[in-house]
Parts: sequence; structure tokens; C-alpha cells
Amino acid sequence: MKKLFTLINHNLLESQLAEAKEVLKIDEIVNLSDSTWASIDPYEEKVADKLNAYKKRLQDEAKNGDYLLVQGDFGATYSMVNFAFANDIVPIYATTKRVFNERIVDGKIIITREFIHARFRKYENEQ
Repeated sequence: MKKLFTLINHNLLESQLAEAKEVLKIDEIVNLSDSTWASIDPYEEKVADKLNAYKKRLQDEAKNGDYLLVQGDFGATYSMVNFAFANDIVPIYATTKRVFNERIVDGKIIITREFIHARFRKYENEQ
């Protein structure tokens, strides 16, 4: 039974849920995200101490080959990706296709941007 642990700032989209089940063969999704992950203070010099609860939970619940979908604050994400590699958890991120539309309505330029889930991609460990 494969698990997907998530540390992201939004709920998974239907297309992401489908890919997790069909492509990654995920049986269970465990959301680790909380208000701490979503609001890491950009003015703090260090964030490592804020990640201990997530790391502990992964140590307790993840097995070799489980996945960690992690995106957010760059430093926190970097730390969690390294933690995943060190613990035989597969770190992944979601890629998106961006669609840009511009139109003129009543003399105003209206710009819309859509982000469409493309796929999950593994972080690459170059060490």
C-alpha cells in the first residue's frame, strides 16, 4: 500500500488526485499541511525548527517508496526534499501549464491566468 504525503498550500485538484491513483498507484493520501506550513514567516532567518513535526510524522508513518508532494517556502521545501531523500521517501512536485489570456472590455485590458495541472515530477537528487 503506497501513500502520498502532502505539504502544499492548497487542496489537491481532481486531476492531481486522479494522477496520484492511476500513475503513482497511491492507495492513501495523508495531508501534513497546516497553518504553520502555509504561513512560514518570510522575515525569519531560519525555518528548520518549524519542520520538526512534519519530519517526525514522516518518520513515524512513511515507508520506503512512499511519496512526499512538497511545495511552498523555498528553504522549507529544500529541507523537506533532502529529508525525503535521506529517508527513502520519493519527493515530488506538481508542474503546471500556464494559459494567459488578454482581452479588451469597455476600454480596459483584462488579463486572466490559468494554471492547469500537467504532471507530478520527481525532484532529482544530483548527489
